[in-house]
Amino acid sequence: RISLTCERSCVILNDKKIIKLQWRIGKMRILICDDEQKLIDLELSILQEYCRSTNIAATFFTFTDSLSAGNIGEFDIAFLDIDMEKLNGIELARKLRSKNPTSIIIFVTNFIQYAPEGYEVNAFRYLLKSDIPYKLIPYFVNSLQEVINSRQTVTFSISGESIDVQTKNILYLESDKHIIVMHLINDARTEYRFYGNMAVLSDKLQNLGFLRIHKSYLVNMEYIELFQYEKVYLKSGVCVPSSEKKHKELKQLYLKWRGKSRWELS
Repeated sequence: RISLTCERSCVILNDKKIIKLQWRIGKMRILICDDEQKLIDLELSILQEYCRSTNIAATFFTFTDSLSAGNIGEFDIAFLDIDMEKLNGIELARKLRSKNPTSIIIFVTNFIQYAPEGYEVNAFRYLLKSDIPYKLIPYFVNSLQEVINSRQTVTFSISGESIDVQTKNILYLESDKHIIVMHLINDARTEYRFYGNMAVLSDKLQNLGFLRIHKSYLVNMEYIELFQYEKVYLKSGVCVPSSEKKHKELKQLYLKWRGKSRWELS
């Protein structure tokens, strides 16, 4: 069994410096569900060979019965046929989302007309079965990166105590002189306050999907809902100011990130 783990950086924030540590991602749980066994076998063989050749630790679960697939626990990545009896792929995706909201859903199907339904469950990709030999691995690689991104953690210090926050729970950061206010979403707390430098934070967090839209504001691009000339609207109804002078440059950076992050048709 393959046992190598993936490593990524964890950013450490405190009142004096920022450093990087390594953190690990354990074995991936991957679901393949299709009512055609031959397609399951094809996907499984391609994915297993790739994992072996790249030392990716993964456990695969395969089902032709979608009802059974929805009852056995959480998955990191799921390859789902849409047109299945008993429980179709959209309904199965909803069940998986209820257990693990960060699951990566990739629909694999013969029917392009089902594509709009993927938005209902925030599908990551949509893959035609005829393209499996050519596009399954690129989509799998993209999905692995998304899983890694979802587990990225920021660690900062308050009164000597280290606190970990997943980047997916950070809505935006704002600075007030030397005080940084980290505003949270989907978290038991609404904010944290600590000493820091916005320029340094921006430099370290930009590769994690954050954009400095104003000298005092650093936002998580995942939660941008509307990018206007002088302001940006975020999820939860939050509106923050944006730089007028750098609007074109900032908008291009956001659109470039958005283009890489949204799912696409095969």
